[in-house]
Amino acid sequence: MTPSCTVLMNDNAGKFKFTPGVAEMKQMIEHLDLQLEVIGTKSEQHMIQTLRELIDRGTQRVAVAGGDGTVTTAIQMLAHCPTAMGIIPQGTANNFATALKLPQDLPSALRVLQEGEIIEVDLGKSCGRYFSESAGVGLFADALSLYGREANKNLWRSLVTVIRLILGLRPHRLMLTIDGVEHEEPAVFCVAANSFRMAHALAIAPSAKLTDGELDLVILGDLDRKELFRYYKAMRQQMHITLPKVKIYKAKEVRIEARRRLPVHSDDKVPCTTPVTITSEHKALKVIVERL
Repeated sequence: MTPSCTVLMNDNAGKFKFTPGVAEMKQMIEHLDLQLEVIGTKSEQHMIQTLRELIDRGTQRVAVAGGDGTVTTAIQMLAHCPTAMGIIPQGTANNFATALKLPQDLPSALRVLQEGEIIEVDLGKSCGRYFSESAGVGLFADALSLYGREANKNLWRSLVTVIRLILGLRPHRLMLTIDGVEHEEPAVFCVAANSFRMAHALAIAPSAKLTDGELDLVILGDLDRKELFRYYKAMRQQMHITLPKVKIYKAKEVRIEARRRLPVHSDDKVPCTTPVTITSEHKALKVIVERL
């Protein structure tokens, strides 16, 4: 029987984390009596190659099992493509899956791949890359740049990065062009959000929608060290939009310039520096979501 969806997952999944491996995933699919195919991949490059082959073959539904980093890698291939993407959330934050209101438990996530409906959602684009969550400059981009692109996740390294950020905190003088209108803003943080969460499940843009064709530009102004924790706590509580040094704009296109080159993040990567133009790509991605 032809599978309704092909699932790509890391061959090493389940060996070091509490997530199912390829064999366990196949057992679960068989138990649920679903027509899903599972393909194990050995590396990110192998996943990209396999995904490209499936797209070229005309596969209608392809899913990735993993976290937001895996999702970001997959959308580079699937943007503006007839193949629909499914997600089996297996990361720490699962920001894009949460924005799509996908179930987090494995049996339900697998059923969605076969029984769910396909809709079109927006993506952002910056530095020549698509992003599902956000792109911008300031604290998060600086943290990623300081942490190091090739570094593995490490608690001590993360702590050192946070300390360096706090000690070196100072606002950037940003020249912003928001849908053709020029603004000048002092800011420690400026991101264009496609979906409402980013980083470690931080709900930075509570009103962001995946289908409105616009980005939510969130700006934290000239905060000092004493204010930083209060604003971060407010962001965790989704109350930052009421604070005086927060500005939010809706925009289809944002250009960010600064007096010196600043690192620019696109989801969890830092692919370029300012100046940068960030755009919303309306209905750029087909996704499989739960049928209500």
